[in-house]
Amino acid sequence: MSASAFIDLLTMQDLMMQPLDEWFETICRSYSHPPTVVDGLLLPGFPPDNLQANTTGQTGVATLKEAFVFYQDCVETFASLGAAIQYEHTLLDFGMGWGRIARFFLRDLPLANIHGLDVMDEFVEICRNTFRSTNFHATPPFPPSPLEAGTYNYIVGYSVFSHLSERACAEWMQEFHRLLAPGGMVALTTRGRPFLYFCESMKGQGHTGYLGALSSMFDDFNAARSSYDRGEFVHSNREGVSGGGAMTTEFYGETFIPRAYAARAYSHGFVLERFQFDPPRQSHPIMFFRKK
Repeated sequence: MSASAFIDLLTMQDLMMQPLDEWFETICRSYSHPPTVVDGLLLPGFPPDNLQANTTGQTGVATLKEAFVFYQDCVETFASLGAAIQYEHTLLDFGMGWGRIARFFLRDLPLANIHGLDVMDEFVEICRNTFRSTNFHATPPFPPSPLEAGTYNYIVGYSVFSHLSERACAEWMQEFHRLLAPGGMVALTTRGRPFLYFCESMKGQGHTGYLGALSSMFDDFNAARSSYDRGEFVHSNREGVSGGGAMTTEFYGETFIPRAYAARAYSHGFVLERFQFDPPRQSHPIMFFRKK
């Protein structure tokens, strides 16, 4: 091991000694009091609050808390499934946005082993600047990606399979299979069944914009729930829930993937190890897959 690699390892060991709740406070401090250096590591900066709000609906500590819950669930569930994160492992944040998820994994992995992929050039540029890393890449909405096969031990995606079309989900799962090392793990969130009730509850409330679009994305919410309960892929790409630019209607909308569908549809390449959803704590269900 080189001297620089040994120093990096010592830094990682120091960071991993930090309890998860303290790590959350450290990341929050990097937002409120930048720049923040921990054990010689300069933590990534943040984009402006208006960009945070436009992409996650929240800013600062609130949006970091949501990201932290997902990060914590990934770390703990990977370990419980016999795939605990090790220093030498590599991770890909799929649809990384401005890097709110990826930054938490700096406790577990060296910066050189954390990568990101997004369809938005703006986010790629933000992450390259704030993380001071060229490991963030742009990709077309549909694969293949520009990344090397068999490279990653983990692929995580927060609030991405909550939006992709059935075709996009299927093709990206195939791409994940190509990108993962043998036995690699995937953690992806999707919309949960309770969100259908939330959207329906806004009908007739006079909402405009995105909330108004959510309230009318299905003509019959009961039918959508019935489809979900039958284990079917439920998706809407109506005006207002699909995005602009690369977020075309064939690619993007609102997506609800039930457990039965997740276990069946991707079984050619993956085992669904766990479908985890604790509504009081989690905003979205998490699907944990292992590459066959």
